[in-house]
Amino acid sequence: MKKQVLSILILIFTACITNAQTDATLAQQFMSNGEYDKAADIYKKLFNENSNSNYKPYYNCLMLLNDFKEIERIAEKQMKKNPDNLTYYVDLGNAFIKQGNKKEAEKQFDIAIQKISDNKQQVIQLANAFIGLDNLERAITVYEKGQKLVSNHTFNYDLAGLYYRMGNLDLSVDTYLTYYGENDNNGTSKTTSALSRILDEESDHQLLQEKLFQRIQKGNNEILYTELLIWDYIQLKDFEGAFIQTKALDKRNKENGERVYELAETARLESEYDAAIDGFNYIISKGDSYPYYFSSKNGILNCRKEKIFKTNSYTIEDINQLKASYLEFLNEYARKDIRAANATNDLSKLEAFYIHDVANAITLLEPIVEWPSLNLTEKSRFKLDLGDYYLISGDVWEATLLYSQVDKAMKDAPLGEEARYKNAKLAYYRGDFNFAQTQLNVLKAATSELVSNDAMKLSVFITSNLGLDSVVEPMMLFAEADLFVFQNKLSEAVVTLDTLDKTFPAHQLADDILFLKSDIALKKQNLNEAVKLLEEIRSNYSFDLLADDAIFKLAEIYQFDLKEPEKAKLCYEQIILNYKDSLYVNEARKRYRSLRGDTLN
Repeated sequence: MKKQVLSILILIFTACITNAQTDATLAQQFMSNGEYDKAADIYKKLFNENSNSNYKPYYNCLMLLNDFKEIERIAEKQMKKNPDNLTYYVDLGNAFIKQGNKKEAEKQFDIAIQKISDNKQQVIQLANAFIGLDNLERAITVYEKGQKLVSNHTFNYDLAGLYYRMGNLDLSVDTYLTYYGENDNNGTSKTTSALSRILDEESDHQLLQEKLFQRIQKGNNEILYTELLIWDYIQLKDFEGAFIQTKALDKRNKENGERVYELAETARLESEYDAAIDGFNYIISKGDSYPYYFSSKNGILNCRKEKIFKTNSYTIEDINQLKASYLEFLNEYARKDIRAANATNDLSKLEAFYIHDVANAITLLEPIVEWPSLNLTEKSRFKLDLGDYYLISGDVWEATLLYSQVDKAMKDAPLGEEARYKNAKLAYYRGDFNFAQTQLNVLKAATSELVSNDAMKLSVFITSNLGLDSVVEPMMLFAEADLFVFQNKLSEAVVTLDTLDKTFPAHQLADDILFLKSDIALKKQNLNEAVKLLEEIRSNYSFDLLADDAIFKLAEIYQFDLKEPEKAKLCYEQIILNYKDSLYVNEARKRYRSLRGDTLN
């Protein structure tokens, strides 16, 4: 019998909930249709059944009907029922504002603020209610009073945001710094994110730095505020200032150089090579007992390498100096581990692609792939580079043998896919386009995005320039020129491309010829010639496959080599607007925003 009664009660309760939900849905439909009177009748019924759950939708409906008498009734009812919820006073005050009775509204707001207790949630709830009315001054007053009443909690983060919205940057920054100091490292990410949003001008950063220096000099949370100062220097790419503070912390705290090393690595990744080298040299000067000694030596090598490998701003002296540095490092390091292998590999690349002594590159790298200290993946990576050097030297069979060894050893790994791509490209270089295309069709589905994209590009290139053309000779000549460029036989490449251009003047490879010639110009460090060739593609071949590649490369030259940011911006903007399916569109958007001065988180 008891079970039957319980089951009946459950059914009745469920039916009530279902009916309430149905009524609420119907009321929402009336609201959407602008039938506020009908909605109000339903909401009133629901409010009488459960005032807490249905107060707000009923209140909002009454506000649209200007039924202020009923608003006053339900607000006062809720005040008595929930005396700790002070937002009902704000609701009532808002109703008085709508009636034009500002004096009575202010009275309700004052009562709410007077009733604030030591309840943290109550403070947050009331402040949010005022923020909802865009009454920021009252919200600030609530938090400031809550600051005094609520123990073991401050509202400085919320206050700082409101001060900023009120236009008081000085007080906002000061309050964020106070919040940061209260929370130690726990508040770092919130503080830096907030500061990134509000610091727009150089003068804003100057204000922050002045306030940080004041706090550092007072000696409270000195390390914490110095770390924030370093963060701000990095945002401004002022690595000189950042290193001054970082070195000071390292010395003061008798640290092991880790902090300086991490900053130097950050500078390197930002292509601030001179600043990075300065940081690495600081650690090296401490002697080889420092745990980051060899890492810093390696860091300097990486900086000098990237300055050559990633830019066109280097001299023969830079190349020779880097070679000497590699030899000095390897001699001092005198080990056969992955760090030594990587340094030797980088040196071999320098020999093969910049000093053009491919025989020495092979001599350097061949022993490395036999080192027992290296695992299979590491050896395979070096074998791929060794295969490239044999291809440069003209030993096609040794190159394809090495690529095939990696393919077999790393079949299901990205390195295996890269090896298959290199073999496919080797077939393309030799004019075996059918075999190359067969391999590329498979590689389009590679797990490595880089291999997949490269395979797609080469496949489309072969198809579009050979598929409908019974004359194979133009493609043979172009592939031959492409191989000459890879082998750094630049004069032979130019002669071959000129022959192709003159023999087949109307061929659709015209834009590809211009693009390959721009690569040759860059290898010769002839930036003006490269720009001229790429601009021709931009102007005359904007609908061809290479258009976005050419415009992106042009943008990089303008931005990084010629230091012409406005021209770079126009190129990035063109990619964003006209080549929305381009692989470069996301990076173009990021760089465009950076050049425009947007804050990138």
